[in-house]
Amino acid sequence: MPRKLCDRCDRPENVCLCAHLVNLQAPCKVLILQHPSEQKQALATVPILQKCLSPLQVWVGEDFCEHQDLSVLLKNKEQCRVLFPSEHCVELDVSENNVQGSGGEHENVDTLIVLDGTWRKAKKIWHLNPWLHDFPGIVLKNAPPSQYQIRASNISGGVSTLEAIALYCNYLSGGTQFYALNKPFRAMIDMQIASMGEEVFKAHYLNK
Repeated sequence: MPRKLCDRCDRPENVCLCAHLVNLQAPCKVLILQHPSEQKQALATVPILQKCLSPLQVWVGEDFCEHQDLSVLLKNKEQCRVLFPSEHCVELDVSENNVQGSGGEHENVDTLIVLDGTWRKAKKIWHLNPWLHDFPGIVLKNAPPSQYQIRASNISGGVSTLEAIALYCNYLSGGTQFYALNKPFRAMIDMQIASMGEEVFKAHYLNK
């Protein structure tokens, strides 16, 4: 029998996140290009973002060249940013000391585009959508260590989609208020660790 889902957070009731959800207004529009495989991940971070952050859109697929809303983006290239390590991308220092009170609030950014998937899947989206290469690219440096201990990654210094978006929103607004997104994120992680047991977590995830 399928587990009953919470009406608000769409998660099984025994791991409901409603008590931890926040409501934040991003300093720019956020567009997530999500690989279809991520929709099958029970511990994905995009569902949390959809409950906690606006304005936010999610396009699901691999090739978005024929997406009905693409023409709107293409008219506004200079005011968009693509979060991906491309050849001419700009490094942004998102360390807390740099962000507070200064950050990038002077930048005229309308939309942040984020590729959501494993590194291999994100690269596939990048290569299948050459229109992305014409947008200003950014990467985040000096990010704090990821809290995403329950999904393995072979990318040194990599962070989850949620963490990356929170860091950029802090950078753009010149504050730290978007760290509040870590509240439901951390709760999801803690529930998963409790479910698997501390010993299993230490054996399979800790220090990986």
